[in-house]
Order: sequence, then C-alpha cells, then structure tokens
Amino acid sequence: MIKKCTIFLLLLSGIVFFVACSGEDSTSSEFIGNYDPDGGPPPPPPPSDNSNDTKYKWDIPANEIVTGCLGTDCIPSLQDPELISVDQVDYLDDNDLLEGIFFNNQARAYPHKILDWHEIINQHFGSTKIAITYCPLTGSAVGIHVSKTGLSAGTSLKTFGISGLLYNNNLIPYDRGTLSNWSQMLLRCVNGVLRGTPMVTVPLIETSWKTWKKMFPNSLVVSTNTGFDRPYNIFPYGNYKTDPFLLFPISIDDTRRPRKERLYGVITDPYEFKAKTYPHTLFPSPRAINDEVDGNPVVIAGSKPDEIFVSYSRITEDGTLLTFDVSTESPHIFPFDLVDNEGNVWNILGEAVEGPRQGQHLKPMDAYNAYWFAWGTFFPGVPIYSE
Repeated sequence: MIKKCTIFLLLLSGIVFFVACSGEDSTSSEFIGNYDPDGGPPPPPPPSDNSNDTKYKWDIPANEIVTGCLGTDCIPSLQDPELISVDQVDYLDDNDLLEGIFFNNQARAYPHKILDWHEIINQHFGSTKIAITYCPLTGSAVGIHVSKTGLSAGTSLKTFGISGLLYNNNLIPYDRGTLSNWSQMLLRCVNGVLRGTPMVTVPLIETSWKTWKKMFPNSLVVSTNTGFDRPYNIFPYGNYKTDPFLLFPISIDDTRRPRKERLYGVITDPYEFKAKTYPHTLFPSPRAINDEVDGNPVVIAGSKPDEIFVSYSRITEDGTLLTFDVSTESPHIFPFDLVDNEGNVWNILGEAVEGPRQGQHLKPMDAYNAYWFAWGTFFPGVPIYSE
C-alpha cells in the first residue's frame, strides 16, 4: 500500500512544513491531476501491493512509495522556457548552484532557483529532446536524453513530468508518451510498460554561477519569466538544506556521514546498486583521482572552491588505459584541463584538445551529486573513497 503524505506550507516569518501521512491507498481520484501539456491522459494511479496487473508492478518496494504532492503535475515542469544571455541575468548570486549542459555546441544553464520549484525542464536542442531533472529533497540532478531513451525502448516518450510520487524522498518522473514511472537516482523505469528500461543520460555539469560564467560567458540561462508566479529567490523547503530532518521516511539511514552532506558519486550499475562516492572535501583545490568503481577504471576530477566535479572512463576508444592529472595553467575551459600519461590534454568536457589523441572524447560516467542520506539508502553500503 502506498502511503499518502501531504505537505502544508505556511509562509509566515519563514517557511514551515507540516507532513501528514496516512495509510490510505492513494488510488482515489484525488491523486489524478489534469495538467498535461501534450494533451494525453494522466498516468494511472499507483497500485496496491497485491495488484496482479503487470502495468502496476514496481521494481522498487511499493509500500515505500509516498505521495509527495497531490495530483499528477502537482509541481509543474517547464517546457522550453525562455532563455536569456549571461549579461541579462539579475536573479543569481555567484554562489548559487546550477545544472549546466553543453550539447551540440550549445551551453545552457538551469539554476537551482528555478529547478527547486519545477524539478523538470524539458528542453529542445534542435530536434533533440532532453529533460533536466532535479530533486531538491535528495539534491540530485540527472539529464535524460529523451529522444535516445525512447528510441532504445521503441517508442516516443514525448516529455517528462512530475508524478507526485517519491521513493526515499527522491523524484519519480513519468513520461508523457507511455505514462511509465522512472526513478531519477536509479536511472531507470520502475513502473509501467517500459519497466526495466534504462535511461540514456546526458552529462550535466553542476557548478556555481560564478564558475559557469567563466566557463561559458556566452551561455544561455533560463529566465524567471516561466509563466508561473513563483518566488524564485526563496527556497521552498525552508532550512532543509542544512538541517538533518527529512520530509519522508527512508529505507536505510546510513550514519557514516552527515545526512545533508553532498557527495559526488559514480554509478556503474544501478540495477545491482553499484556506485562509489567522493566527499567534496577531497578536492580543496583542483585535482584528479584515478580510481576503480566496481572494476571500472575512472577518473574523478574536481575543485570544491569552484564547485565542479566531472568523471570519465580511463579506457579510451581503442582500449588503452590512461592515468590523469589536472593542469590549471591557461585551461581551454575554466577551471582546469586534464593531462594524461601520453601527454594528451583534455578539456573539462572530456575532449582531447592537444596531443596524439586530439579530437577524441572520453566516455562520461553516470554520476551526480546528492545528499549522503540518499546515497546511503539507494546504494546500500556504498563505498566512500578515502586516502
């Protein structure tokens, strides 16, 4: 049985949350919303645990799924929002975080101040559809290549929206093509006709506004002119980022790190829950860590002062194993380049810009930042890199 939980927000001197949960089955019409930009029907209501209908089967424990808000699209996703130049942005401070993407030679930024209120932004890059997803409760962001994910599944996913459901406090998006439900942090479909289908991901660059402006001064940025009246300068969950409280239950409470510490993690097999995490404190200045995750050679490069972390496979297209260091001397893209043991220079996007491998690309890893409690509950016993 899926628990029903409702959040009430009171805007008084600050934002206060009250969470009320009951054991009711949330299959009533109250659950179903009617907002769908593509004009199709909303997803079916979530199942009870004893459902024999395969379309209601879940790959995650159904009794641990909660209703975070009432109705499909209770939090409205955005569809191709207005984009403005860096010089036109007046609502961001240097330390504000964002999700950046560099795709088809286009750099675009999706600030957390917008994503906190909408969680999913469906964006066209030419004819290619990409969904930028961000869950403020787990602090995790994943870019979904909607076109390729649908192609691999033999169907069209159209766009992604908010189902209203959460698992371990994490966003469960649904696709408007098949009405299937997906687990953001597990990178796969967990319910519906596409159950078991993996996401085809697009690398996102989480960083600060200050760093992004230096990386891509000609970038486009989502404006606050979204068509929705939201106080984008206010975080909608009060002091949630810093206090240890959670809004909903979690399966496992791993106490090895503070709940709200954000760690960078690399996922090699979400079906077998294989991942490894890297505390931001490992990167007091730009550096590279050559490591293995579940037997896969990887490099994690990052800089906490610049709020940026990236990861790539250390195996090249021809099967060569490389080791890496960073160089901050006149990097091709701020704040550093990667230099390998063959003398190649790679920019932070994983493209060889100097040396015998010039023009080649490193394979990006499935990776993101998230709160420690989320890593601990989604990937039980997940290793933490230490020196």
